[in-house]
Amino acid sequence: MSLAHFLDDLRCSCCGALNVLWLDPVRGFVECHECGQKAAVMVDPADSLDSRWSFGGDW
Repeated sequence: MSLAHFLDDLRCSCCGALNVLWLDPVRGFVECHECGQKAAVMVDPADSLDSRWSFGGDW
């Protein structure tokens, strides 16, 4: 079971491919499925709340 999320409309900074990035918040990295490049990320737990509990958005 994978909790990876597709990152829409983002481009890989290494190979330049569009719509190939996946975020794995459990392992803390983003991976390009085109070239295999990985980047470590820090996931904010508040960002994973659904829209009812969101702190951001339209003010």
